[in-house]
Parts: sequence; C-alpha cells; structure tokens
Amino acid sequence: MTRVLEHVRSAWHNDRAGLMLPLSIYAASLLVFVQALRWGLPVGDETWAADAIRPSAPLAVVYHNFLAEGWNSGWFWFKYPPFHAFLLTAAYLPYLLWAWVSGELHGFESQYPFGFADPELALSRLAWIGRLISALMGAGVVTLVYACVVRSFGRCKAAAAACATALCYPMVFYAQTTNVEVPYLFWMMVALLAAVRLLEGQDTRVWWMLLGVGAALSLSTKELVAGVFVGLPPAMIGVYLAQRRPAASWLRGGCAAALAFAAAIAVANNVFFNASGFTHRIGFLTQTLPPEIALRYAPYYFPIDLGTAHGAAAELDQLRMAGTRLLQSLGVPTSLLALAGVVIAMRAAPAWTALLLSIALAYYVVSVRAMLSLSLRYVMPLTLIATVFAGISLGTLLEGGTAARWRRPLAALLLLYLFAYGWDVNRMMKADGRYQAENWIAAHAADGARIEVYQNPTYLPRFPGRVNVDSVAFEQRTSEAFRERMPDFVVLSSAGLSGVSVQYKQDWHESGDTERGFVEGKKSAAGVVMTYQRQANVDFLAALADGSLGYHEAARFDVDPWIPRTLIQSLNPEILIYRRGAGAGVESKRE
Repeated sequence: MTRVLEHVRSAWHNDRAGLMLPLSIYAASLLVFVQALRWGLPVGDETWAADAIRPSAPLAVVYHNFLAEGWNSGWFWFKYPPFHAFLLTAAYLPYLLWAWVSGELHGFESQYPFGFADPELALSRLAWIGRLISALMGAGVVTLVYACVVRSFGRCKAAAAACATALCYPMVFYAQTTNVEVPYLFWMMVALLAAVRLLEGQDTRVWWMLLGVGAALSLSTKELVAGVFVGLPPAMIGVYLAQRRPAASWLRGGCAAALAFAAAIAVANNVFFNASGFTHRIGFLTQTLPPEIALRYAPYYFPIDLGTAHGAAAELDQLRMAGTRLLQSLGVPTSLLALAGVVIAMRAAPAWTALLLSIALAYYVVSVRAMLSLSLRYVMPLTLIATVFAGISLGTLLEGGTAARWRRPLAALLLLYLFAYGWDVNRMMKADGRYQAENWIAAHAADGARIEVYQNPTYLPRFPGRVNVDSVAFEQRTSEAFRERMPDFVVLSSAGLSGVSVQYKQDWHESGDTERGFVEGKKSAAGVVMTYQRQANVDFLAALADGSLGYHEAARFDVDPWIPRTLIQSLNPEILIYRRGAGAGVESKRE
C-alpha cells in the first residue's frame, strides 16, 4: 500500500493534469448517472426496471447460500450468478446495522415486511443503495474507457471516448437501476484495461492477475459476457506472436492470469461452501441439468440456443437483428462515428484495434448468436466497444488539423447529439408517464374503486391504498369473465403488453398447448417457437379498446423522446386507463 501511495504521489507531482482529467471524467459521468436514482421509489419490493434485482433479493441469496440450505446444498439462484448479490449485501450492511440499532429492523423474515418496521421506507433505501452502486460502477466504466484509450491515442480522443460512453443511451439508463448490466461491464473493462496495458508493453504480473480477476468477476456477475473472454486469449496470443515477443512471457503471464481467474471464480461463486450449487448453475445455463433438479430452483429456462446449426437465412436474420439493436442503442450519427473510428484506430494502433474487434466478434458468435430474443441490453458489450471507436473519430475532429473550420463545428454538433440522445433518458425517467397516471388515478378514482390490471407491477403505476387493485389471472382475461367482474377502471401499460395474451414456452414443463385456444407466437431467427398466444385474451383486449365491453379510453400518459428511437422496455411506457361507461374524450398528457 505504501508503494502505491508513493506512486500516486509521484504521478500527482509529475503530471497533475494527467490525474485530474480522469478524476474529472469520473465526477462528470457520475453526475449524469445519479439524476434519476429515485425513479419509481417507493415501490415496496418491486422495481420499475425489468429484470432488475429487487431490494430484498441480495439478502435472500446470501441467506440461501450460507444459512438456510447448509453446506454444499446445490442451491443456486437461477436468475444471475451470486457475486453481485454478495456485493450489494455488503453495501447494505451499514444501513441494516443502523436500522437494527435504531429499532427499524426487528429481525429478518422471509416474507414481506421482512422484519422492517417501515418496509416501504427501508426497501426504498436499499433500492437506492443498489442503484448508487450501479452509478458508481458506471462512472468507473467511463473512466476505464478513458484509461484504455489514452496511451495509444492521446487525451483528447480518450476524453471523447469517455464522453460517448457516458452519454450512451443504454448506459445512462442501466447505470441508474439494479440490473447487472453495468456491473458486469465494469469488471469486463477492468480485464480489458489489463489486456490493453499488456499489449502496450507493460508486461507485468500485476496486469496479468488483474486480467484474470476482472474476467472472473465479470462472468460471476452475468455469464452472457462469456463471449468476450472466449475471444480475448487467442487475440492476445495472436498479437504477442505478431509482435514477436518471447513465448515464455505470455506463458508465464497466462498461468498467473489463470490462477487469479480460478481463485476469483471460486470466491465470487461461493464454490468453497456450495460447490454443487455452482455446478448446478452451469448445468442450468448449458441446458444439461436434469429437469427434476432444475424444477426445484427455476421456473423456466432462459431463451438461449446452444450449439444448434442455423441455416444461412437464420444467421443473416440474427445478424440483422443484432445490428438493428446496436443502431438503436447508438443512433445513426454515433454509429457512423464508430465506423470511422475503426478505420482511424486501425491505422494508428493496429494491435489495439485488432484486440477490440476480436472480442466484439467473439461476443457476437458465442453470446449474441445464442440468444433467441435480443433486447438492447444483450448487445451492450458491442455498444460499449462502438462508443470507444466513436470517441476516437470524434476526438480526431476535435483536434482540428486540415479543414479545422468545419471539423470542429461538426464535432460540436455531434457532441450536442450525443448529449441529447443520452441525457434525454434522465428526462424521460424523471417525467415517467406512470407518475402522471398516478396523479390522474388519485384525482378520479373514488375510495374503494375497483381497478383491474393484467401485467407485472414493474410496468404499471403505483396505486393509492384507498382503491382495490385486482391482478387478474391469465385464464380469466376473457370478455366473458370480464363482463362478470365489470371493474371501475382498467390500467394497461405498453411495456409487457404482450404478456396479457402470451405465455412463454415452458421448456421442460410442456412443449406448448394448442388445444386450449393457443397458437404459436414469437419465433427466434432460427425458427424456434418461443411463445404461445391465447386468442381469447387477444379478443378481450380488442373488445376493451373498441368499446364493445362498455369501457372508454379515459386517459393516456407518456413522454415523447427528443430524438425518436426504440425505447428500452422499462423506460417511459405509455399508460392507458379505461373507464366504465360512455366517455366524452381521452385525457392525454405528453411531455
């Protein structure tokens, strides 16, 4: 530690600007990522972000891993690896200790209110702590991008790459939720920085070990990143051979990285205490776990297709879908900057560029190609690499040179676009249509009013305690059953709306039931049936919308983005409210 402090002190004395710039980048990006940390709070043990970690989940993971099941129990969390849950629990501990000392926590319970005297307040604080961890790690991602670029391309291009990353639309959103996307990208960037430093000539054991630890912790946060680390070793070996470095150096370094990787994997996944839980999760992901074991822990398999040979048309469809998601994440101007940045980087630092392109290709082949359904978050490693290249070309424009009179104004316009595309996420989160819907319901719903919903609370507004909210079972979402209930209001969200009439194929429960009014729904690019749709539910939604059930659309709320785009499912869904009886018109609030 003394040597590290001495190194920092020396660096501060010799190159103060070199330290102040990354510190400023960290602070500025953190400012971007904390604007909407209180989005949708309080909401009990729910969250407005799809697939985010609920406030109580980390405590449950720790409980099952170490207390409830016993040594080597085989228990595993089907949703994610346990490492980030362990990290969040560690972050929770100061607050939990304070709550216990102050009497706000009377002892842990497995069901709501979990032992809290004021569960709404306590769970909101836990959610805020979890989101703050994501924001801190998001700012870390941005700073690591700067560090990866600066030695090979200079401070201007590195700062521009950091800016493009900080204002990347999915980054701004996921840095303010408890989804694991930003945390696994943080550890991925730790490993990538180590790899870049090694290729830049800093061939020391510390960087090799950091490479192994970063890779292990990234995989222990979300295994989807595996493709990156499948591509990284051969890319590094190829560069070492091209540079004619002694084989002994990378063999020794590789062994150090492998040992660090194995140790970090064991600790992060609690292998020492629950080795069979670790192997069960691997079997679950690779679809080799016996169904009788899988059913004990998981309600469904993830929509992945491992090792299946696809035809040319299916391969092209999957590639097109991935390209579309990448374009939606970046926007057209940033995508063009990224393509230009690849050309610029290849000429200036071919080994560095080959490394990034290799891991991007490997991530697509191993990870993206296996996903039957692609959302924006599944291509985030590709998005991050693209923002790095976009920053390099943007920095080239900012540096001036030939035709500086038009290059710098163009760079300013592109920076304005980046800001609008990214910062608008904060605006949409702060003005979420669910807030507006909540105000409307508070003003128009009488005490005891009956409200029907059919969707996950993630996608819906919060409801006041003085109304009765009924979450209707899937089988009861028919016109006939609805006419028997006749609620006062129906509330729908554009996010997850297909779930009103669609059920996912239960891979080991059943192969799909077409005898009870179900028809094949969504298919993957390879033609695999993923969902089944119930026609009676579809007809019910249509009858509700056309007024034949005696309801009218009373209000709808959402926020128009500054720049049109496909939105992340949880971001700014449109809320529709139907009211019983003839209506005079629709109240609409669009920001």
